[in-house]
Amino acid sequence: MSQENVEVVRRWIEAYNRRDIEGLLELSDPDIEFRSIFAGIESGGAFRGSTGVYEYFEAIEDAYESFQVLPDEYLDAAAGVVILSQIVWTGRGSGVSGTTRVGVVVWLRKTKVMRVETFTDRAEALEAAGLTE
Repeated sequence: MSQENVEVVRRWIEAYNRRDIEGLLELSDPDIEFRSIFAGIESGGAFRGSTGVYEYFEAIEDAYESFQVLPDEYLDAAAGVVILSQIVWTGRGSGVSGTTRVGVVVWLRKTKVMRVETFTDRAEALEAAGLTE
């Protein structure tokens, strides 16, 4: 089942980068929780359910002219998957561009994405998923 989870997460990230919200929701549990360090400061960075996924993308579109997740590696973590990746972004208004290395932990329930959390520290992401360096 773990390889199946990795494949679901790959498709989820592809939908994310296309901004295919309906495609994301098809791959997600109805109670999905999305925690981001890039959006939703006023909400503590937490977005829940399908409404939360739409709100997350509104926050990203408001803050960034472009925002893409470029996965370097997918690591199986039993009930989840760790994506070691780069976020390549350009700020809206400022035009400032950058690359931020992140670890994204995706937990699944019955092959549906149920929780996503972003970490700027690789070790923290691995630890959150129950893995070590």
